[in-house]
Amino acid sequence: MSPTDKPVSGPQNEPMMPVAWVKTYTGKSGKPARVFTTTVGASRGLQCEGTRRLLVNACYWAVGIEDKIPEKSDVTIVGDYTPLRFGFGAHKKGVRPSDLTGE
Repeated sequence: MSPTDKPVSGPQNEPMMPVAWVKTYTGKSGKPARVFTTTVGASRGLQCEGTRRLLVNACYWAVGIEDKIPEKSDVTIVGDYTPLRFGFGAHKKGVRPSDLTGE
């Protein structure tokens, strides 16, 4: 999967499924609420500027300030970000987050 890949057609994409959803509702307290969820966001997927922009803009929407979303939000990665490739059976048992961060 690469940003330059063409869409796949055929039964594997029928029916086409959404990758992001929004919901508004009124909670028990009577206050309106907004929820955003997505199936996007694997570690390497966050290298894509468009994915990061989707998440940042969703935050603006969720807190009710969608009118303040810039034409093109700055979604530059701060610091180093070198995610590992994901896959089945690639985990290492017993590894703690502190083992990965050097802290």
